[in-house]
Amino acid sequence: MLLVQEQGIDNREPTWMLPGGRVAYGESPEVAVSREILEETGLTLTGTPNLAFSVEIDSQLDDLVGRWRALTYACEADGAIEPADPEGLIRTAEWVEVDEALDRLASVEWYDAEPLRSFLDGSAPDGTEWRYRLTGRRGAALRTVAERTS
Repeated sequence: MLLVQEQGIDNREPTWMLPGGRVAYGESPEVAVSREILEETGLTLTGTPNLAFSVEIDSQLDDLVGRWRALTYACEADGAIEPADPEGLIRTAEWVEVDEALDRLASVEWYDAEPLRSFLDGSAPDGTEWRYRLTGRRGAALRTVAERTS
């Protein structure tokens, strides 16, 4: 599994995450996946990305209030890992075994890996929709368990 190590301006420590970002105005999600993978890892997508799952996140954290949808795609990529993130947040990228990737993702305070686990083990079909809510404050956020909505 491909992970990127990123560190935002407000983050004391870097974290490992799936590559990703926002869809630009006028851009399709599939084109955004290709662009973000290229920027954050230097790899070029091969074939068509497949929607693995989506998650609706409702955040009521003290410093982040809002609702958004994150789409996660399964895809194949080729090339050499050479991140060129225009935002400067990506420190490195690497391929890791699935168990190791899930362990790294478990340390991300706001990320619930259950949708990813369910996709990987086949217990949830491609395109399954999930929902979870974040409440509290950073460093002590209470995350409800991800629940399937489709």
